[in-house]
Amino acid sequence: MSSKIKDILMWEESLFRNPEVFDLSYIPEVFKYRDNELEAISHNVKPLIKGDFPTNTIVLGPTGTGKTTSVKLLFKNITEVSNSVVPVYINCQFHYREFSIMSQIFRGIFGYPPVETGKPLTTLYEYTMGELQKKDKTLLVALDDVDFLFHVNVAENILYKILRAHEIFPGVKTGIIGIITDNAFSFKVSEKIRTVFMPNEVHFKSYSQATITDILRYRADIGLFPGVMDEEVLDKISEITFEKGDLRLGIRGIKEAAMLAELQGRRKIIVDDIEKAIERISSSLHVENVFDGLSKTDKKVLKVIAENSGKFTKANDFFNILGEGMSYELFRKSIVKLENLKIVDIQRAQSRGRGKQNLIHLRVPKEAILEIIKE
Repeated sequence: MSSKIKDILMWEESLFRNPEVFDLSYIPEVFKYRDNELEAISHNVKPLIKGDFPTNTIVLGPTGTGKTTSVKLLFKNITEVSNSVVPVYINCQFHYREFSIMSQIFRGIFGYPPVETGKPLTTLYEYTMGELQKKDKTLLVALDDVDFLFHVNVAENILYKILRAHEIFPGVKTGIIGIITDNAFSFKVSEKIRTVFMPNEVHFKSYSQATITDILRYRADIGLFPGVMDEEVLDKISEITFEKGDLRLGIRGIKEAAMLAELQGRRKIIVDDIEKAIERISSSLHVENVFDGLSKTDKKVLKVIAENSGKFTKANDFFNILGEGMSYELFRKSIVKLENLKIVDIQRAQSRGRGKQNLIHLRVPKEAILEIIKE
């Protein structure tokens, strides 16, 4: 059999040894280059393991620098060394209302979500913190993209409820890790919050190109079969990833490039696969990151906006297409959520009156949205 024919893959064959390695939620067993940052966060939360109040922490750094992975890895280690600490990770892009956040904490403590019986937030809070007191456990909450809570004006209430729990439930110890991508974001809290929320800052700097190369090589080594990606291809995707400043783009780019190679019946990824993969996912990566956290209503609204983007921009025009099955208030909440997620921009009317309407513009290509919705 000729070497050319040998290089053509059977359809059933795969270049992937472990495709999960390229999922953005994957936590690697070997996590390098963030030892100092992890040690700093660990030092802040260590008192909680011993039953004392921790030092609250703010984790800052650009997108794709390992902030979330570091915190999730820390939480994994905490569960392995302590039965008394309940670590709860919350993505504030998806959970930015008080009841939703408290429900996630409830789930972390009890192991199941609260029954939706219309109980007020106060009752849910009492159940949650009361269980901590009863079981003599401590609580550590990671609020990823915590700046979202400030944008929707619920941050102070959430921080106060968590950090002041010991005043209502004696003996309860709680701590917070806030994760922020926007380094320019500044906290503006009232005096009552400032007295209990005085966080230490841990900064995550951007990866160097050499570091990016090493990280991507490790992912490729454990995620792909030997020989699938050579040094030339690795150097190319490392270069692009460094220029874009987002490690997630490189990780997803390898997966997408390998899929393109499979589709062409090749055993190796070539540079052209990388360039096509990066071009395809650059515009859709952000939407993919947040899509699973959207409700059915959010997805329905987003689909209508994407399908009709370019035809019109007035909010009422999009709403009218949705028909009578949705109230305007539900529609309004969805577009505000999409705005907070940086998928759409809302150009708000400067004055009230007849004919004055908010305008909605997509911040990402509509093709990327429609492709993800179709999948």
